[in-house]
Amino acid sequence: MARNPVIPSKGRVSPFFSPAVRSGRLLFVSGQAAIDEQGQVVAPGDCAAQSEYIMDRLRTVLEAAGAGFDDVVKTTTFLTNAADYSAYNSVRARCFPKDPPASSTVIVAALVVPGLVVEVEAVAELPGDG
Repeated sequence: MARNPVIPSKGRVSPFFSPAVRSGRLLFVSGQAAIDEQGQVVAPGDCAAQSEYIMDRLRTVLEAAGAGFDDVVKTTTFLTNAADYSAYNSVRARCFPKDPPASSTVIVAALVVPGLVVEVEAVAELPGDG
């Protein structure tokens, strides 16, 4: 089956991986982190602010593939501090108010860039025939 990268028209894109890859009707979204277009960490150490930025970025990637939050079937979240779970979850709950997707949250020692405290991956089932 063909793998097609999804590149949003706005936002920072890494030269090392695709923001998302479409395979059939599935969309695999790479870990979204609070890094702005200039490569700077947004709100270092602030889980709520980073979560807002991440969910906005996730929305942008989903829309570039013709999808939205209602199409997300699974999220995996990485937090550097378990105490931040409620701050993250309150942002997440606004994005998935009804029938939320399957979800895993993993507490990690650190994320790849200092100052990041949350990262979110997603899998979505795209509308249509694929």
